[in-house]
Amino acid sequence: MPKDNGSRKNITCGQFSGDIENVSCPICDHPPEPKLIFRSSNGISFWLCPECTTMYASPRFTEKSLSQIYESDAFLDSSFYDNWSYEKWKRENKGRSYISQQLKIRLIKRFLKKTDRILDVGCGTGLFCLEASRQGLNVEGIDPSEMLINIGRKTFGIPLHHGLIEDFNPGYKYKGIVVWAVLEHVYDLVNLVKSCGYLLEEDGYLFIDVPHYRGISNRFKTFMCRIGIKKDDFKHFGFPWHIYSFSKKSLSSLMSACGFEPILFEFWSHLLKNGTKGFFADTMIALTQKFALSDYITLVAQKKT
Repeated sequence: MPKDNGSRKNITCGQFSGDIENVSCPICDHPPEPKLIFRSSNGISFWLCPECTTMYASPRFTEKSLSQIYESDAFLDSSFYDNWSYEKWKRENKGRSYISQQLKIRLIKRFLKKTDRILDVGCGTGLFCLEASRQGLNVEGIDPSEMLINIGRKTFGIPLHHGLIEDFNPGYKYKGIVVWAVLEHVYDLVNLVKSCGYLLEEDGYLFIDVPHYRGISNRFKTFMCRIGIKKDDFKHFGFPWHIYSFSKKSLSSLMSACGFEPILFEFWSHLLKNGTKGFFADTMIALTQKFALSDYITLVAQKKT
């Protein structure tokens, strides 16, 4: 569980308000004194754990206040789903959103067969589930937000589970679990990943992508904030809904703590996600992968037997 190190109080952050609490490193059992990276004008600080190198916000919203964000109209523009159709979405999203889905599906197909059961944890409205299903994958989704699940069920007409992964018991195991852009949001990081492990077959795979604070763009924005040139209160971190950011080392530490073995790290350039072609783009895509320069990390890990 996150370690509460102090009293709670109520704050407003943008369009969200709620109780906040002080916490320490979400991965280390006995974390050392963290390094302060930045302190925002509203008192939210961003820390780096010297041991596992996870970056985290503290104070941050309590579990109850954090969960309320994802039931708020301020979190999601539901008009996106008005008169939604698959053909319209595919036609209008040939750029980053659509291509990112295809990259993730191709990655999954490198490790899993079409008949393998897959669970999308933190599926939101279920858009990935829809696209993966249309490409022949056997996928279902679960999300704790009733608002998001209801939108997905109504818009896409696909079966989605509403609830917490920690309480989920479908009566069978999965060969693969995907956790796309989720871990940076969750209250109890270790508990969620361990819960994924309980639902996986013995040699099952976990697919993750998370923010990478060592990505070249994130590092530049952090530097500009720290020297006072960029005055946006560390907005690129994504607080209040993002409460962690990761490095390759911190993800490896998390996997080790939860019974997984990292087997593949991918660093996808924004040029790759945008579908940009040409010699320059191909060179930058290769360099981004080789030197881990992207602002998101994609990881495949396998459950230890």
